[in-house]
Amino acid sequence: MSSDTSSDESGFARRRFLKLSGTAGAVTLAGCSSEPSAEGGGDIGTLTGGDGSVTTSSGGSTASDERSLTVPSRFIPAETQWNPYAPSNYAEVAGKMVFDPFLRYNQKTGELIPYVLQDWRKDGKTLTMSIREGQTWHDGNPVTAEDFVTKFTIDKGLGYEITNYIDAVEAVNDSTIKYTLKRDYGEKTILVVIAGKWMNTPTSEYGKFAQRFRDASSEEEKKTVQGDLQDYQPSEPLGCGPCKYDSANQQVLTLTKYEDHPDANQIQFPVYELEYFASSQQKWAAMKNGRNIDIVDGFTPIRIAKTFPDYVRQYKVPTYNGYGLGFNHDDEDFGKRNVRRAIAYVVDQQRMAELADPLKTAVAKPVGLGSFITDTWKENLGGDVDVYDSYTSTEKAAALLKKEGYSKKGEQWHKPNGEQFTLSIPSPSGWSDVTSFTTTLAQMLSDFGIKTENRAVENTTFFGQYWGTSNFKVVPWFWNNSGKTEPFFSLSWILTSNTVMSNLNYGEKPKAPPVGEPNGEASPVNVRETLRRLSTTSDRAKAQEYTRELAWVVNQNLPMLPLIEKIHPSFWNGQDWDIPPADTNKKFVDWCSYWFPRIGAVSPVQRQ
Repeated sequence: MSSDTSSDESGFARRRFLKLSGTAGAVTLAGCSSEPSAEGGGDIGTLTGGDGSVTTSSGGSTASDERSLTVPSRFIPAETQWNPYAPSNYAEVAGKMVFDPFLRYNQKTGELIPYVLQDWRKDGKTLTMSIREGQTWHDGNPVTAEDFVTKFTIDKGLGYEITNYIDAVEAVNDSTIKYTLKRDYGEKTILVVIAGKWMNTPTSEYGKFAQRFRDASSEEEKKTVQGDLQDYQPSEPLGCGPCKYDSANQQVLTLTKYEDHPDANQIQFPVYELEYFASSQQKWAAMKNGRNIDIVDGFTPIRIAKTFPDYVRQYKVPTYNGYGLGFNHDDEDFGKRNVRRAIAYVVDQQRMAELADPLKTAVAKPVGLGSFITDTWKENLGGDVDVYDSYTSTEKAAALLKKEGYSKKGEQWHKPNGEQFTLSIPSPSGWSDVTSFTTTLAQMLSDFGIKTENRAVENTTFFGQYWGTSNFKVVPWFWNNSGKTEPFFSLSWILTSNTVMSNLNYGEKPKAPPVGEPNGEASPVNVRETLRRLSTTSDRAKAQEYTRELAWVVNQNLPMLPLIEKIHPSFWNGQDWDIPPADTNKKFVDWCSYWFPRIGAVSPVQRQ
């Protein structure tokens, strides 16, 4: 019931792309988790002309109308394609305005926001949902229940996460969909799953692939359909969102307001432009100089952000994920619970965060939950978090090692067999954040007496020789790759995901002492059964009870060690646009660049 990635369409494409493209695929997987090495670390001053203008491949372009909201694109617009299942050059940013989400979810308030699907009723394993009135494709034809059947059929053919939760989808009538669930999930659990989906597969274009998946009678036939689907790369989309495709050239992709969209009156500008920037440095320079761009989304070094004008407003959104340390549970040392706990006591995550930048925060206590930025982790545990260990004592680390037969000779720790206890931690050299954190962690362990080196290797080497074959003792990885923020999903990921159970060799029934008794006798815990109960309850008190039990297992057994949580930043031009205040709760709906415009939260400043 677990998954290693979010359910968005690009997931399958990225996994396939990694297999096909080696290093390039590995860098793609790094995504927003680290600064891509290809973008370098150059000074943005070198990317501007003498007059402060931004130098681009076509000399740059400035929006002709201040009512055109302009965002950066990392692809040449004329080379983008509009199939979300294809592995490369998908117009993902533009797609968030051209297509519509099923639902939206506010990660801080917990609110589920109706969108394409407006009404729902759950009865046991049946979930019935209605399409909102007036929802049409950009050719004027209505979005129908059959489009949702097409969507699910393709997702099932590709083995997407949603098929772990849903058995079948039926079109009751043109505007009503009936989902048959795999079990009687709690309403919020299944709605959060559905909220991750987008209506971007009109039956008029994708119905042929859905039918071929239905007709496939063997795995070989299914793989043929998968390949043909990924080869389908339309240059123009048939969308259903508030903006429709207008044109694309080498520099700019232009979308225009779709006047027949149900939320058209919320869109306060006629044009949404995506400007091509060949590197992050170029888009940062554009924001610094007030040229060409209204939004910069995602990783931005603090030294760069400090150069932006005062009118640039920054929104900070927690990711519920970040840097962690994975243990190989088949290893002679790290298969021992007390050795994992000893390492946790040595590593000072607060110091690691302080040495990084303001877009990183320390995981206060490793419990498999977030966020440590908004303190929702405490809310999900009912506010009583003192029972969970924060792991900040080298004295306790030493005591645990000695309990397992390790000894310190001079300044160095030795194993029970007399060998010196040393570590070599492989890390992908292209992921600068990961490399930096691993270097700091290695120094902390070395200072404690466990000689440790950070072995930075090429991405292909990391995935081929270390990660994929579990050829490591410890390894840096991310602690919540579920793509979701609710406790069930993050706890399911860190306790039962393919990553944790296959790559880290974690056991089915981890041992932990009774809740609240860290010195009690550890015994096996059936985490899958507790996860099942958490996923099916709609009772808040019960949900907190199960969450606390699972968080205790993470805290005491440490399938991996969460250390840092990252922040997703979004910078906006507040000089030309009226936008929400920096502390608005609206920012907690993914992501600002396409959510704010949809709800009327972005409008041009009226000049006198």
